[in-house]
Amino acid sequence: MTTLLLHRWTINDYHHIVATGVLAEHRCELIRGEIIDMAPEGPEHAHRCETSARYLERLFGQGWWARQGKPITLSDSEPEPDIAIVREQDYSQRHPTPEDISLVVEYSFTTQVKDTGVKRDIYAEAGIANYIVVDLKGVKVTHYWNPVDGSYTSEQTFHNGLIQVGQIQVDAQRLLAQNPFRNTNSAT
Repeated sequence: MTTLLLHRWTINDYHHIVATGVLAEHRCELIRGEIIDMAPEGPEHAHRCETSARYLERLFGQGWWARQGKPITLSDSEPEPDIAIVREQDYSQRHPTPEDISLVVEYSFTTQVKDTGVKRDIYAEAGIANYIVVDLKGVKVTHYWNPVDGSYTSEQTFHNGLIQVGQIQVDAQRLLAQNPFRNTNSAT
């Protein structure tokens, strides 16, 4: 019996592949050395990511950007989270790294297992302080924080209320809302 071995790609290998244009027609990301196809984005997912990115950028304020669906570079992965709140600076020569990132948000309808499994693990291993999964099917928001030795040590699930992300309070309903422009009691 022959055993098949997968080839693990490094970040540099992946950057070379991307630079050749071979993946130009594909939506994919590097996860633990494997090039993984990404699920297509439906209109509801796109709308919620867009409105939440604007909301979060206003909350975090000056010095922070909300990047949507753009790569971040980790040790053996280059995921493209739905939203990453990153320090405002020039990323024309490199993608943001964990030191640049305050929060990562993934919206999940069919990808809950990936988002609460391997993605949570790679973000924790990288030391990203705060990770939020917005589960559209389960209508809940899970906040992971305080990564220690490659795992998040704190986790809380919200259906409403305020999520404490560092010094910022994020309204869980704003992340879940079908109409995020409605008037809420939290910051806009």
